[in-house]
Amino acid sequence: MQIRSVAVSVCVVLFIGLAGCPGPSSRPEVELVPVDGTVTMDGKPLAGASVMFGEGAAVGETDANGHYELARGNKKGCPVGDFQVVIEKWVMDDGSPYKSAEMSPKDAGAKQEIPAKYSDMNATELKATVPAGGGTIDFELKPE
Repeated sequence: MQIRSVAVSVCVVLFIGLAGCPGPSSRPEVELVPVDGTVTMDGKPLAGASVMFGEGAAVGETDANGHYELARGNKKGCPVGDFQVVIEKWVMDDGSPYKSAEMSPKDAGAKQEIPAKYSDMNATELKATVPAGGGTIDFELKPE
């Protein structure tokens, strides 16, 4: 009898937990529009930098020409709206790019190459407005 009541209790708890957690199909889809651009530092293309619109709204990485294209998860594009923008470029002491999911850049000994006025979410001066049709948004960064 006790085993049966424990089993029923577990089932009830699981059912309540699952009922309160909406699955991916019940989340509203956010419309994404295409956004790309070029990032330069002191007039030169900035390669290997991460470009982030908002806190997780959309991200991209610059190529050798400083060009980026935003995506959200595995879908290309960015939501429409106003965003703070953060541009980061972490490098190791030898100048190689920091690329690791195992630890934070600081814990790995990497250093931020971009001034805090662009690379720190709490201090960034960069802002962007993504219009309904998307578009090209360029960033010209100046060294400190």
